[in-house]
Amino acid sequence: MGARAALASFCVALSLAACDGAATPSVAPTGTERPVLSLTDIDAEPLEIREESVAVAFDRDAAAELVTAVPADVDFSEHALVCVFLGPRLTTGWSLDLRSASLTGGEVRIRARETAPRTETQPETTYPADCALLSRAAMPVGELRVWADDTVTDEFIADAVIEVPAATSAP
Repeated sequence: MGARAALASFCVALSLAACDGAATPSVAPTGTERPVLSLTDIDAEPLEIREESVAVAFDRDAAAELVTAVPADVDFSEHALVCVFLGPRLTTGWSLDLRSASLTGGEVRIRARETAPRTETQPETTYPADCALLSRAAMPVGELRVWADDTVTDEFIADAVIEVPAATSAP
């Protein structure tokens, strides 16, 4: 067998080995697939909301009702601000950390880690909360239920029904 024939035979064998006998067709996205919902941490201090709740802001004015200062680099054409509020706790030392978000069956599920104080703390009412950014392109326009639960106990924290507006371009 000549060098060219040996090389051609080798290339065919290599191609078949790579396929492992099962051809996997390449499928291009259809354009109708919705992006995956992502949750991104944000450096924003939530306000002291006095009841358990979930709130989502789709513009800077609505976000200003949830946090002390809206970071200038938040692009509301790309993201929505989500905040989860635990309501009053009678001691200091409580915290909340939003960990992940998923969109399933027309509902957004926020997984959060609620942490109780490990030691006896000051008897002072606090209002633990945390905020993050959600990828706006992943959310369907219209009515959407958003709920939060604890990652460790699966205990329900709070929920809300929101109206997701159509995305607009940033000013």
